Order: sequence, then C-alpha cells, then structure tokens
Amino acid sequence: MVQKLTVLDPTIEAKIENSILSDRPESLDGLTVGLLANGKRNSEELLQYVYEVIKEEYKLNEPIYANKGNASKPCPPDLLEDLADRCDLIITSSGD
Repeated sequence: MVQKLTVLDPTIEAKIENSILSDRPESLDGLTVGLLANGKRNSEELLQYVYEVIKEEYKLNEPIYANKGNASKPCPPDLLEDLADRCDLIITSSGD
C-alpha cells in the first residue's frame, strides 16, 4: 500500500514594495537614543551594552529606557508614542 505525503510550505513572500526605510541621521552626535527591551531575560543588559559601544563613537544624550514587558505581545501603542516623542532613534532587543 502506497501512502501519499503532502508537504506544506508555511512561508510567504516578503512584500518589499510596501516596506520603507526610515531616514537615517548623518551622525548620532547629540541625539537621544531610546532603548526598548522586549521583556526577555538579558534584553535590558544587551541594550545597555550596545548603547555603551555606540557611546564610545558618538556624543549621545542620556538614553531613555523602556521595557514592553512581554516578548510575545506587541509593544503598547502609548509606550511607542512616548518613545517616538522623546527619542531621535530607538534600538530594540530580544534577550535570553
């Protein structure tokens, strides 16, 4: 008896035509960086390390720290708005 095996591909094609890149600053000097952790263990430490490395090259303002608290859920809109209002750029992380 021969059995038929069906293989499913769960991937989809990226919709590149709908994607845009944000404008990039010429320099990070004098900018305020937002550090948005995703709630996983070590995500805040990873962001702090990245910030310290960048700070060696640029004259940054003090960072704005935030943690969305749950890696499996989207960031709350009010937190994103607050960061967007207070920061020139935002770096996110995923810990573990």
